[in-house]
Amino acid sequence: MTQQLDVNDDAVTRLGLMDTTPEERFDRITRLAREMFDVDYAVVNVVNSETVFTKSQPAESDFRHTPIKDSFCGEAVKQPAVLEVRDGRADPRFADRAIVAEHGIRFYAGFPIHTDAGETVGTLCLLDTSPRELSDADRDALERFGLWAQAEMRMDDPAVSGSGSVTAEAIAPAVRDDRLAAGEVRLAALAIPYGEVSGDRSSWQQVGDRIIVTLADVMGKGEEAGGFAEELIGALQQRAHLDPVEAMLSVEEYARHDKRYRETFATLFHAVIDTRSGRVAYVDAGHGLTLLLRADGSSERLSSRNLPLGLRPSEAEWEAGETLVAHGDLIISVSDGALDAYDSTLDSLRLIGEDLRRATEPDAFFDELSIRVSEHVVDDDVTAVVISVR
Repeated sequence: MTQQLDVNDDAVTRLGLMDTTPEERFDRITRLAREMFDVDYAVVNVVNSETVFTKSQPAESDFRHTPIKDSFCGEAVKQPAVLEVRDGRADPRFADRAIVAEHGIRFYAGFPIHTDAGETVGTLCLLDTSPRELSDADRDALERFGLWAQAEMRMDDPAVSGSGSVTAEAIAPAVRDDRLAAGEVRLAALAIPYGEVSGDRSSWQQVGDRIIVTLADVMGKGEEAGGFAEELIGALQQRAHLDPVEAMLSVEEYARHDKRYRETFATLFHAVIDTRSGRVAYVDAGHGLTLLLRADGSSERLSSRNLPLGLRPSEAEWEAGETLVAHGDLIISVSDGALDAYDSTLDSLRLIGEDLRRATEPDAFFDELSIRVSEHVVDDDVTAVVISVR
């Protein structure tokens, strides 16, 4: 008799993620995981009793739908934790499955994704064409990536989040803030909460010739997420005398003593701008949505391989970033809700940059972004910070 799969088709249907288009909120997880583990593929799957639908995967691959009987995931969803297959060709459970026999995948590691009610709905997986083995540190890191993917899927569960699209009538009043700092650098921000309170926060301050700017996006919506975001932002801004890495280490230690730190996490962009030299030192914690637009028309994304605050393994080091800005340059950092006003993929960041270049002032760009939010399906907070070098 065939063993019953530990997946819940009703829960999968409820999430509404089957056969949907790529989204950056999942793609950044698989992109970082692929880089960190140096594997051929890192994917996020939605799994029901018949098929494995690959929601997020490398751009050059096209898994789409895989029959459950041909996959590793049919076994992974039965597990309470990570399933590791060091060599599928040598494992009698998988040697004859198409994923191994026809597609040449040898190594697999999969984390089962559950709803808040414990229903199994998906997997986060690593795959490689060469046999390999996870170390204890690797396994710990994969579990943290899995929790990140799980949190994103739970955001789509109406049984928990009450998710739905934001309409023009439902959007809380947008909040804008801007001022000149150090004469040559202007900072402007837009915040459109999903509902009454936003889980996104941005803030900055000027200390002599240094400007400290932070954008935080706490997983979740509502007052609890908003309060935690406010505290994180405040804690980082209070450490204005420290460089970004030192500030993050200090705040991380502070957060470890807060029980909410064990129940949620935050993506962050934290930067210190030296207005005399144009040096920008920054730490990106799983955010990846900051774009530097050069006056010469070129651009670069300011990102790193850091996990979000709250998911980073204790033995991992923070990866710091640094760049230089000059007259005419722009920096824009957004929360992932802003991408939903375009096509929800990372390419949306490029389109946002193009819209900002076309706008004569940040306010004109914010006007356009606000209109887009009202016209598209956006079910998350939207925050944008623009730094102009004059």
